[in-house]
Amino acid sequence: MSIRKIHQSQVARRKAPSRFFRELVSHRKLQSKGIALRLVEVVPVRKAGPRHPHSHPGMEEVIYVQKGSGEAWVDEKTAAIRPGDTILIPPGARHMMLNTGRGALVLLCAFSACDPENHYREHPEIAYSG
Repeated sequence: MSIRKIHQSQVARRKAPSRFFRELVSHRKLQSKGIALRLVEVVPVRKAGPRHPHSHPGMEEVIYVQKGSGEAWVDEKTAAIRPGDTILIPPGARHMMLNTGRGALVLLCAFSACDPENHYREHPEIAYSG
C-alpha cells in the first residue's frame, strides 16, 4: 500500500459563502472512503456581512480552530472560539463559524463522510452577524 499524501499548495482554493476552503481529503482528493478534511478561511464579519448557517444531514463535523478568533453558532447558541478549540457538530445541526477578529480565522474541518458536498444544506432563512 502506498502513502497517499497531498500538500495544501497542490489544492485549489475554492469560494463558499463568507469563506474559502481547500479540500485536502475526500472521495475526489486522495480517494477516501469515509472521511473528508478541509482547510477553511472564514472572512471577517465586517467584510462579509451577515452569514447564513448550513447543516450536514446524516454527517458529523469536527472543527478545529487553528488560527484567529470568532464565534461558533450552533442551533442558535453561540460560544467564543480561539486557537486550540475543537467543536463537534452533530448531524443535521445548523451551524456557522463567525470571524469576529481582525485577522484570519483558519479552521480544519473533518467530516464523517467522504463527500461532504452531498450532505450539505444552506439555511438562507436565518441571517446572523454576531
